[in-house]
Parts: sequence; C-alpha cells; structure tokens
Amino acid sequence: MAKRFSKPLPPSLRQLVNRALAGLIRRRRERLGLSLEKFARRAGLSRQMLGYVEDDQRTLGTVSIEDVAAGFGLTGGELLIAAECWLKRGPQCCRNCHYSCLHRGELPWLNSHGECSRPVRRR
Repeated sequence: MAKRFSKPLPPSLRQLVNRALAGLIRRRRERLGLSLEKFARRAGLSRQMLGYVEDDQRTLGTVSIEDVAAGFGLTGGELLIAAECWLKRGPQCCRNCHYSCLHRGELPWLNSHGECSRPVRRR
C-alpha cells in the first residue's frame, strides 16, 4: 500500500491557489505578448477552457497544469511554486471585511498602502 506524504489542501486554501494560478497564467501570457488563442494552442488546451481558467471559472487538473507550465517552458511544480510565492506577497483575506482580497488572480481591493479598500456592505 502506498503511503501518502502530504495531506490534501483544505478547500479554502485550494481555492486561493487556483485563483492565484489563474492570475499568474494570465499575467505571464500577456507578458509574453501571446493572445489567448495562441497560448492555448501552445499549451494544448482549447481557447475557451483557458479563458475559463484565467477568469477563475474553472480549475486545471494535474495534467493540464503540466501542459500550461510547458507552454511557459516550466514544470508544473515550478508554476505552482510561483503561484504560492505570489500568494505569500499579499493577504488572502482582509481582517476588516473577511472577504478574499484575491479576485481573478489580482488583489483589486488593496490600496497603495496595502490596506483594504473594498466597499463596505451594509445590512
């Protein structure tokens, strides 16, 4: 019987990693100057699927992560490490509103001082 070396990520952390990965893929693709269609062909995915991933509407499986990483000239592990490093740079959840500050791989509700600028929801 094979021994498991790591525990599965809790759903909230898995969601944050997927969001960070979505933004990372979009930023790297745009930095390379590739259209969604060109990079999708390069990674062996459909343009529609890659668009869903970048918009944080779908998540990538292990094989697809390897394919996308290969499109960037990386391994799947290197791509996941890059997403994890990006996550460590910013807060995952605001202490004031308790919503995730991460949206489509970006931190849109943080001002230049690193403070929450998300609109307050009135009840």
